[in-house]
Amino acid sequence: MKIKRIIFLFISFGILSACAVTSNRSVLVNKGTPVDIRDINSSDKGPIVLKKIIAADWLADREGLINLKDQKAVAAGLQSGKESIQIYFYVIDHPKFGRYVIDTGLGDIFRKDKKEWPVSSIVASQMNLGEMKIHTTSKEWLQKESKKVEGIFITHLHLDHILGTRDFPVGTTVYTGQNEPGDSRFLHLFVQGSTDSLLGHDTILSELNFLGKDSAPIKFLDFFGDQSFYIVSVPGHTEGSIAFLIKSTNGVQLVTGDTCHTSWGWLNNVTPGVYTKDLERNKMSLDLLQSVATKFPKIIIHPGHQSIPTPAK
Repeated sequence: MKIKRIIFLFISFGILSACAVTSNRSVLVNKGTPVDIRDINSSDKGPIVLKKIIAADWLADREGLINLKDQKAVAAGLQSGKESIQIYFYVIDHPKFGRYVIDTGLGDIFRKDKKEWPVSSIVASQMNLGEMKIHTTSKEWLQKESKKVEGIFITHLHLDHILGTRDFPVGTTVYTGQNEPGDSRFLHLFVQGSTDSLLGHDTILSELNFLGKDSAPIKFLDFFGDQSFYIVSVPGHTEGSIAFLIKSTNGVQLVTGDTCHTSWGWLNNVTPGVYTKDLERNKMSLDLLQSVATKFPKIIIHPGHQSIPTPAK
């Protein structure tokens, strides 16, 4: 009974002590035109030039990346262990509205001694950040590019998606999904300081408004208003996760964020595992993205941490 009481007290403390993912201030912004999935036209191409940048190769626990308890994973014989993944960021060039990026890659400071990293040593160890093999940092990419970055879209505020934020010019607008900065979990007691440090303590986050009239939830925002770039509300992995449907010059492309981490997860419609906050809501959001993909037979899918090979033409 004493052990049960200790466990109960520990769980209760965890619930009561849960905190937000970041202490940075955020503001709700009304950007983009709300649309329904039925209103998304089925054209194959659009005006946006999309580039996918590999920041680093990495290793992560498969039980976090894929729900190994899912019947499909069990049938496939998937086991716990390390999975090879990547850290990406995406560059969006719109001919009228300029350049934006999705997620921020890897900061140049991660080429320096670990003692200088803007994350705690405990967090760095638990995330296997020492296993990263860097391809390019955000600073190195920015030094080769003269075009101004008008804004940054963050799929969600897990650390591996904001590792390069401080390489971008101070004052660059940072967009998140609605309620993402306030996403509260016990785990955030340990990571909030690192999150704040990576974002920059003075960075004010712009939460995209996904509430319509009468507070009815909106799933799609036509951000530029020209049917070229849709932001999709996909809560579950985190409270305010977002994904992106992009009409690019190379065809329609879908950036899932960590609603789906892996190519196997997407191809089998299986959610991430223990890294996800709410598996049920994550599955609903993954099903939504799968239904979006069916509208475009030649769509290119970009899971959060792996790539799906495109069929040979």
